Amino acid sequence: MSTGSAAYRELRADLDAAVRRVAASGHYLLGAELEAFEAEFAEYCGNGHCAGVGSGSAALEPALRALGIGPGDEVVVPAHTCIATWLAVSAVGAGPVPVDPTPDGLSLDPALVEAALTPRTRAVLPVHLYGHPADLDPLLAIAERHALAVVEDAAQAHGARYRGRRRSSGCPGTPVPTRTRSSARATTPTASATSD
Repeated sequence: MSTGSAAYRELRADLDAAVRRVAASGHYLLGAELEAFEAEFAEYCGNGHCAGVGSGSAALEPALRALGIGPGDEVVVPAHTCIATWLAVSAVGAGPVPVDPTPDGLSLDPALVEAALTPRTRAVLPVHLYGHPADLDPLLAIAERHALAVVEDAAQAHGARYRGRRRSSGCPGTPVPTRTRSSARATTPTASATSD
């Protein structure tokens, strides 16, 4: 009989105890376990808040809506990413504008981002991919020049650091005002949106 993966075996006591607590409480959604997760994940990311949601798309949608992005707007997204990134943009009524990555495939190509901008562009949505943070500095500079929001999708880069900060927490010392930055990070099986 298999005892599961090495990761499960290492964390078995803690995971089994958590499952028993949830089952005993009867709160499979919301409740004390989610509140504890939100507080711990916000602290881990260096953020003031974390809100648990059901998916990565559900983490991105409120960030886009909070920025007033909707029908008729465009959001620059990576051409190479999980479809959930594009679906979140579509869910708020905006149009995703795909841009190819840099040659290493890990970040939006800043020159192509600049070329893709139109008067309807409201945001740039970089994705931190394969555990690696996107190179934000050139994207933040473009956003500042064109008064665009930056919404980070960190669903695939838990714990990745950019300029010393875990992703989903913004980039300290950048000239882009906080009001134009937002981020979302998904976890499995529950997603969370974190904010500064």
